[in-house]
Amino acid sequence: YQRRVHGEGIGYDFIPTVLDRDSGVIDEWVKTDDEESFRAARELIRVEGLLAGGSSGAALAGAVKFINQNQIGEGKRVVVLLPDGVRNYMSKFLDNDWMAHNGFSIPEFNSYRSTKTEIQKE
Repeated sequence: YQRRVHGEGIGYDFIPTVLDRDSGVIDEWVKTDDEESFRAARELIRVEGLLAGGSSGAALAGAVKFINQNQIGEGKRVVVLLPDGVRNYMSKFLDNDWMAHNGFSIPEFNSYRSTKTEIQKE
């Protein structure tokens, strides 16, 4: 089964040739899907103001999975490298119409209409 991957440069169809998978340097692999990667990237933009791309969202989503799976508790630090910016993806996962057209859910907090309605109610 081969599904379409929307995250560019990562995914099931792409393994970098410079990646040494056999050296023992990598302790654990964590897979993320496009949905959680794009949601995490949008959250980085919304909450932290970091103009992060989909690969950065994948890195964050993977880190959160790792933290939860390994029960890393309070007082511990986890460093996440954010490998890309959003510049090349403005017409993709930042666009609610693109997200909907490609079958991704759109959180309400990213919707201008819901924000505008809430302001009008106040």
